[in-house]
Amino acid sequence: MILTSLPKGAWRLAACLLLAASVNAGDTGTTTTPAESTIDTRPTEPQSVHPLIGRVFQWQYSLNEDGTRVQPDTPDRYLLRFNSEGRISLKADCNNYAASVRLTDTVFATGPMIGTRALCPKGSLERPYINAIESAAQWSFDGEQLMLRQPHDGGVSVFIAVLEEESDGNGGLD
Repeated sequence: MILTSLPKGAWRLAACLLLAASVNAGDTGTTTTPAESTIDTRPTEPQSVHPLIGRVFQWQYSLNEDGTRVQPDTPDRYLLRFNSEGRISLKADCNNYAASVRLTDTVFATGPMIGTRALCPKGSLERPYINAIESAAQWSFDGEQLMLRQPHDGGVSVFIAVLEEESDGNGGLD
């Protein structure tokens, strides 16, 4: 056999030539490799970023269905941050929370919240604040003011956008 008389190292060259010959034998003028068939090289339009992503909001007040108003004395202790698509984090007085969130055109829905369990001082509005966010069903944002509405006209919570510096540089969410 011819292949047995090839010098050492020529085996690789012979194998490459045989492979190239077998590929070119069925050549129709186009070459497609597996990598080319799975990668879409067409230019794509940049995806729009949700207007709330990366923003931090301070809770201003909530108006409940019964007409009562709940308002923190220190709004900087009640922050809401939209971290990335599908995630929020909260500062609720002396505790921090995180949850998944679903936002569509007007729908606002959180998943289960996880959080720290520090004992906040008497008079803390941690629980009403968390309840307002967990039970919100709709949202609207005008560029400065975020409103989270309860279902069936059950109330509204109002937040204002703040700069990162105003919220301790990391969203105030230590």
